[in-house]
Amino acid sequence: MEGQHRDLVVVVYNPAKVDEGSLRAAVGAQAPLTARVEWVATTPEDSGYAQAAAAAQAGAVLVIAAGGDGTVRLVASALAGSGVALGIVPAGTGNLLARNLALDLGLEASVARAFHGRDRRIDVCEARLHRADRSTDVMRFVVMAGVGADAEMIEHTDEDLKERIGPAAYVPGVVRALRGGNNVRATFSFDGERVAKKRLHTLIIGNCGDVYSHVPLLPNARPDDGKLDLVTIAPRGPLGWARVAALVAGNTVLRLVGRGSHLFTPRPPNAMTFESGERVTIEFGSPEIFEVDGDTIGRVRAAEIDILAGALVVRAD
Repeated sequence: MEGQHRDLVVVVYNPAKVDEGSLRAAVGAQAPLTARVEWVATTPEDSGYAQAAAAAQAGAVLVIAAGGDGTVRLVASALAGSGVALGIVPAGTGNLLARNLALDLGLEASVARAFHGRDRRIDVCEARLHRADRSTDVMRFVVMAGVGADAEMIEHTDEDLKERIGPAAYVPGVVRALRGGNNVRATFSFDGERVAKKRLHTLIIGNCGDVYSHVPLLPNARPDDGKLDLVTIAPRGPLGWARVAALVAGNTVLRLVGRGSHLFTPRPPNAMTFESGERVTIEFGSPEIFEVDGDTIGRVRAAEIDILAGALVVRAD
């Protein structure tokens, strides 16, 4: 070993999501003898970003994020551009990034992958969010963000219920979100060129395509293609919703039977449209609840989102 700092591995874990004893046992079984492993728990005040940034500054070669989507997003945000590898030990309800990268979700397999997997570079999205109170935040995400039904569903999902019954807890939020009409007013442009001004039900911007396992909401999205993908959902009545459902269901079936290269993105009138580019700017008619990687972050009146191509190193299978 040439130096302790070269082999520093930091485990950033959410104690509310993971079984610390099982995690420590798995890490102990897989960590090379040359590794010096340090453990840092997240807190309500520091949910992963500060811990991962400190690890990178200290010379870590690997940071393992053990927790839900929020922990993974914040650790990934801190490591973007650093060259430090991210190991993912998914322990949440959605596990969006792990699922989109087709990673094994099991504890032992995830820890083994973190130490012995291959490195893969993926893109990171960076959003400048203009809030309702006129303040501005810069926030990164790795899977998808949006407004409308997606954000409303998350906003109205009971966290305690989610802990107890898992994804089924989203059902009441989904029902409530789908009751609304095309109430979001948005103007958006890609790469400096205006694309549309319209009323819509839901708008999603993504680096990855699957909203859940094998359910591609953004069929053309790839985590390493250097592009942002966007979908607007604006159905009119039952027929419009039927078109949306048929498109998503059809692509889901193609994905499940192993024909992912045949996914399609037709444009049913007034129901679902797709765009892609390297930078998207969105202005809302009134402040809207915004979500990033499964967490709502309050209301925003505008957003500018850029793609940071190949900014994050992830340990993959």
